[in-house]
Amino acid sequence: MTTPSKNISGDLLQELHIERAAQPDPTPPRFGRRAVSVGLAVAIGASLCLWLWGRTGTVAETDAVAAVATAAVPSAPTTIAGPTLDASGYVVARRTATVSSQLTGVVTEVLFEEGDHVEQGQVLARLDARSAMAGLESAQRQVAAAGQLARQHEIQFAQALRDSQRALELSESGLVSRQDAEQASAKANELQAQMLSQRRNAQAARALADVAQVTLDHAVIRAPFAGVITSKAAQVGEIISPSAASGYTRSGVATIVDMNSLEVEVDVGEAYIGRVRIGMAADVRLNAYPELSLPGKVIAIIPTADRGKATVKARIGLQLKDPRILPDMGARVSFLVAASNSPDIPSARRQRDSNSAEPLAHAGPHTPGATSTPITSQEQQ
Repeated sequence: MTTPSKNISGDLLQELHIERAAQPDPTPPRFGRRAVSVGLAVAIGASLCLWLWGRTGTVAETDAVAAVATAAVPSAPTTIAGPTLDASGYVVARRTATVSSQLTGVVTEVLFEEGDHVEQGQVLARLDARSAMAGLESAQRQVAAAGQLARQHEIQFAQALRDSQRALELSESGLVSRQDAEQASAKANELQAQMLSQRRNAQAARALADVAQVTLDHAVIRAPFAGVITSKAAQVGEIISPSAASGYTRSGVATIVDMNSLEVEVDVGEAYIGRVRIGMAADVRLNAYPELSLPGKVIAIIPTADRGKATVKARIGLQLKDPRILPDMGARVSFLVAASNSPDIPSARRQRDSNSAEPLAHAGPHTPGATSTPITSQEQQ
């Protein structure tokens, strides 16, 4: 009785299953969202195009107005200067001297210190002049003796000349023989020659006295020109000599530099010396004061080259004097070249350039309003 019921239950279970094709799709349709996104993108693109078109028209109108204003006002030719090349060198003084004495002596007095400004002829030091003073005194005594001897010969010649004239008159009257008259005349001529010789001796004695005076003057060391003392090489008690014979002998007492003769000497490469011309403007900057710009000008090109460094030396004159400039300071020089008859820069463009974040290259203080463009390494090659 129980077997048929189990078969019926198994048949019912087999008939139970899920119809998947008949289930509804839970995802909503995307056609509406896509249409809305496309519409928004088209609207934003159209707005952006309209904004860019309006800005382009405004800039073009501004440039047109600036061009009309520039054309209405004729531009004046200006000079645009720019550094052609840079060179390094040192500040040198064209007028410098190591002051010494022309005689050997012991320093007895020093009247200066480093950094002092001295005038031409100012006494810097004195040497022991006792020997020179003795020589001058001896020469002066010889001058006096030679003068007295010359005076004696002058008196003797005057008397012999009078005797010769009287003998000649008596000879003509027959009271004195002709021979006595000739002897008196010869005596007068002899005394005249002795007088002239003694005069020459007196002149030589005076010349020796002048030499002794000069030697004495050399014991006083004076400044040859106005300048600044840069070194003190001798002290009281040291021996000064024109040529030092040992380590205990000095050859000078001081070094004087004329600060008004300062200039810059730079070494320019042989490959670029053809760009440098006499009279060319230059901008000088000292390594000690990079912010200090000094106008300069090429005053000379030394007509010789350095074989070891392959350079040619150029002299740059400083057109502005500054007390901070000292000899042997390192300096960097930018040579400037001028280009005339160049069109003037429009005011609108100058305003944009002045407001630009990138500054123009420095053109030097002596060329106001000028622009400069440094030559790049590719251009130098």
